[in-house]
Amino acid sequence: MKTKKKYLIIFCFTVLFLFFLKIDFRFENSVNCCGDDHDYYIHSETIALDRDLDYANQLKGNEDKRFNVNGKIAPTGFIGTGILAAPFTFFGNFIDQILSGSDEKSTELLNYRLLFYSLSSITYFFGSILLTKKTFEILKFDTKIYEIALIYFGSGVSYFAFERFSMSHVYEVFCASLLIYLCCKFYTSKDKNLIAFCIPIILMLGLSVRWVNYFLFLIPIISKGFISKKTINNISLFKNNYFKLSLLLSSGLFLLHTNILYGRYTFNPQFVYQTSNQISNFVESSSSLINFFSVNIVNIFKIFFTQEFGIFWFSPILFLSIFVLIFKFFDKSFLNLKIKFLIFLSFAQIIGIVLLWKSTASSYGFRYLYCLLPVSLILVYKLMNEGNYIFLRYYLILFSIFSATSVMFFEANLLTQLSTSEVVNSFGRTLKYSQPFYLSGLLSSFFELDSYLKIFTTSFFGAIIFKLSFLIFGKLNFINFLDNFGLPTEDERFTQFIYDIESISIYKFLIIFVYILIVSSLLMRINNEK
Repeated sequence: MKTKKKYLIIFCFTVLFLFFLKIDFRFENSVNCCGDDHDYYIHSETIALDRDLDYANQLKGNEDKRFNVNGKIAPTGFIGTGILAAPFTFFGNFIDQILSGSDEKSTELLNYRLLFYSLSSITYFFGSILLTKKTFEILKFDTKIYEIALIYFGSGVSYFAFERFSMSHVYEVFCASLLIYLCCKFYTSKDKNLIAFCIPIILMLGLSVRWVNYFLFLIPIISKGFISKKTINNISLFKNNYFKLSLLLSSGLFLLHTNILYGRYTFNPQFVYQTSNQISNFVESSSSLINFFSVNIVNIFKIFFTQEFGIFWFSPILFLSIFVLIFKFFDKSFLNLKIKFLIFLSFAQIIGIVLLWKSTASSYGFRYLYCLLPVSLILVYKLMNEGNYIFLRYYLILFSIFSATSVMFFEANLLTQLSTSEVVNSFGRTLKYSQPFYLSGLLSSFFELDSYLKIFTTSFFGAIIFKLSFLIFGKLNFINFLDNFGLPTEDERFTQFIYDIESISIYKFLIIFVYILIVSSLLMRINNEK
């Protein structure tokens, strides 16, 4: 009976994850130019396939649309995401070449190169969950991995793992999670030198994913503050010779890559983006210092509670961590004041970016904030494991479920889609790709049948069902069957969907199903570990 229950749970999680997994950006033959998604993709291509760090072929005909200074052509998106995704791109391209017998890049729909590249973000997403679980074990936080997984799914970053897979946010979270884990491991382990050597490498890798995540430099100090005095080894990381050597080497490699890609040794992201004076313009935009602070305090409340992806509704772990930090800041019984101040600086630096741009950045949620998730988790669970804060856990669990549902319903109808024309967003800016009434649109979409049909047909669960139905019943017979239910089978988008399903090999759907099944089984096994 227990075995049947275990298999049933694994199957249910597999189906759930397949509903989250979307076809929108995967039913293509590549990641097309030009934008952030394409930048990260061609980084992985030049590392895994070309092995030359030369982007002239990937940006041919579009040389002026990304970074182009003094003859140096490069993506404006940073290389770290490409480094992490490169093994997946290499393996997928290797499979394509074996099957085609050619060294040419496959142009098939959902070719293996794109398929495995798209699985990279999911792998690092679940890797972040596992690393957080391992960190919690070091910190003696008694929390099941299912709960941690729910928090991650409800944070908003899951959208960038399961749908818009070629963005950097999952990789930012992974690097921060790995850095926290290694730092906690260093301060509680006997074998320190290898860990000390790895920490600067991961720090610089995390910085290369997104150059403005300067808070990563504070993580070694912050992590130490969470470790119990009973288990901590009072050996300084910064005095470790392996750490010093690795910091020197990894910093040198970081600077070397900037010179190779952009023609200059630099840590300044504004040079790559070809922008300047952003911070000074941000400060000088207000008529006085009082006006500056009052405007930004109002905007912070908008980040918390706006219908346009306010984190109270759509990223409860981020909201709760800020709440905990504010109300426990001067509580001497909860963490050292220095540690809380460094966490405050970390949050202030990233939130400041959102305040500067005054937008949610043209995608799902306040995506620039997601890099703070690993720090938010250890902060919130540190508090909840020290006292009876059951009401905080109720809020976190319930709103994480709501937010995870929101990810699934994103773009399910017009009210949950980003605008394709200019609208006034929550901060008063007139922009495309905003949705100032997302919350109310989401609630109304729960009562619309079309929303559920859209979720089904754009998910890999729906795609697999269609593919199997074509094989078992025949395409025409199945379409006639759908006609009997009044479904729009003659709609142009539906016709294209049918064509795409038919043209993609069953083996690719099988790979995705088996991959998700393995992930579900692994989560089950870890959750049952004592």
